[in-house]
Amino acid sequence: MGERSADGSFKSGPLRIGWIALAGFSLASCDQRPNQWDAFIYPNGNDLTTSKTIKGFKTFELCQSAAISELRSLPDPDRGDYECGYKCEFDPNIDIHVCKETRR
Repeated sequence: MGERSADGSFKSGPLRIGWIALAGFSLASCDQRPNQWDAFIYPNGNDLTTSKTIKGFKTFELCQSAAISELRSLPDPDRGDYECGYKCEFDPNIDIHVCKETRR
């Protein structure tokens, strides 16, 4: 076990720091969302209830490029909008996608 100090308590050392790091990694692994970017395309930027989702991009730049390309294919591309989300998961309780990060 670890060394004890004069007052009988354990000294802080590599083992304790290792356990703290392990606990941190364990908490981080609780996030089950996939390591990917998803594109959310809104044909009408004023109505975010209607969207198209394209999933599975490895980088933000690939997601952004696909979203812009999809917007340009719409009848009125200037009316639409998009966002890319990282590590997204649909939450049925609130009926939206929840992402760790979103960018435009």
